[in-house]
Amino acid sequence: MEWYRSSNSNSVKPADVDDTSSKVYVYVRKDFELIPETEENDQVIPEHWEYMEKKISKEIYPEYAQNRADIDYIAFMTDVDLEV
Repeated sequence: MEWYRSSNSNSVKPADVDDTSSKVYVYVRKDFELIPETEENDQVIPEHWEYMEKKISKEIYPEYAQNRADIDYIAFMTDVDLEV
Protein backbone atom coordinates (compact mmCIF):
# COMPACT_ATOMS: atom_id res chain seq x y z
CA MET A 1 0.00 0.00 0.00
CA GLU A 2 2.12 2.81 -1.33
CA TRP A 3 1.12 6.45 -1.46
CA TYR A 4 0.88 7.91 -4.97
CA ARG A 5 0.12 11.38 -6.34
CA SER A 6 -3.43 11.83 -7.60
CA SER A 7 -5.87 14.58 -8.55
CA ASN A 8 -9.48 15.20 -9.42
CA SER A 9 -11.00 17.37 -12.09
CA ASN A 10 -13.28 19.59 -10.03
CA SER A 11 -12.94 22.26 -7.40
CA VAL A 12 -14.74 20.29 -4.65
CA LYS A 13 -12.28 18.85 -2.15
CA PRO A 14 -12.44 15.04 -2.16
CA ALA A 15 -13.12 13.11 1.04
CA ASP A 16 -10.19 12.02 3.23
CA VAL A 17 -11.59 8.48 3.06
CA ASP A 18 -13.68 7.36 0.09
CA ASP A 19 -15.38 4.01 0.61
CA THR A 20 -18.24 4.51 -1.85
CA SER A 21 -16.76 5.07 -5.32
CA SER A 22 -15.41 1.52 -5.66
CA LYS A 23 -16.84 -1.88 -4.80
CA VAL A 24 -13.34 -3.26 -4.20
CA TYR A 25 -11.20 -0.46 -2.72
CA VAL A 26 -11.20 2.26 -0.08
CA TYR A 27 -9.20 5.36 -1.07
CA VAL A 28 -7.34 7.12 1.74
CA ARG A 29 -6.10 10.65 0.95
CA LYS A 30 -3.83 13.24 2.55
CA ASP A 31 -1.77 16.38 1.78
CA PHE A 32 -4.48 18.16 -0.21
CA GLU A 33 -3.52 21.14 -2.36
CA LEU A 34 -5.97 23.26 -4.34
CA ILE A 35 -4.37 24.08 -7.69
CA PRO A 36 -5.66 27.32 -9.23
CA GLU A 37 -6.76 27.59 -12.85
CA THR A 38 -3.76 27.83 -15.16
CA GLU A 39 -3.06 28.09 -18.84
CA GLU A 40 -0.64 25.79 -20.66
CA ASN A 41 -0.04 25.69 -24.40
CA ASP A 42 -3.16 27.76 -25.10
CA GLN A 43 -5.23 25.36 -23.01
CA VAL A 44 -6.99 26.29 -19.76
CA ILE A 45 -6.52 23.80 -16.93
CA PRO A 46 -9.37 24.37 -14.47
CA GLU A 47 -8.97 24.66 -10.71
CA HIS A 48 -8.56 21.19 -9.20
CA TRP A 49 -7.28 19.29 -6.17
CA GLU A 50 -4.02 17.32 -6.01
CA TYR A 51 -3.22 14.97 -3.12
CA MET A 52 -1.47 11.82 -2.00
CA GLU A 53 -3.63 8.72 -2.11
CA LYS A 54 -3.45 5.03 -1.32
CA LYS A 55 -5.79 2.27 -2.38
CA ILE A 56 -6.70 -0.36 0.24
CA SER A 57 -8.89 -3.38 -0.39
CA LYS A 58 -12.23 -3.25 1.44
CA GLU A 59 -11.39 -6.62 3.00
CA ILE A 60 -8.39 -5.29 4.93
CA TYR A 61 -9.48 -1.66 5.43
CA PRO A 62 -11.06 -2.24 8.89
CA GLU A 63 -7.75 -3.64 10.18
CA TYR A 64 -5.81 -0.76 8.56
CA ALA A 65 -8.18 1.81 10.13
CA GLN A 66 -7.85 0.25 13.60
CA ASN A 67 -4.05 0.14 13.35
CA ARG A 68 -4.00 3.76 12.16
CA ALA A 69 -6.20 4.81 15.09
CA ASP A 70 -3.88 3.02 17.52
CA ILE A 71 -0.82 4.74 16.04
CA ASP A 72 -2.49 8.16 16.14
CA TYR A 73 -3.55 7.63 19.77
CA ILE A 74 -0.05 6.58 20.87
CA ALA A 75 1.46 9.56 19.03
CA PHE A 76 -1.02 11.90 20.74
CA MET A 77 -0.35 10.45 24.20
CA THR A 78 3.43 10.64 23.75
CA ASP A 79 3.38 14.05 22.03
CA VAL A 80 5.01 12.68 18.86
CA ASP A 81 4.41 14.61 15.63
CA LEU A 82 3.73 12.09 12.86
CA GLU A 83 3.69 14.79 10.16
CA VAL A 84 7.42 15.46 10.28
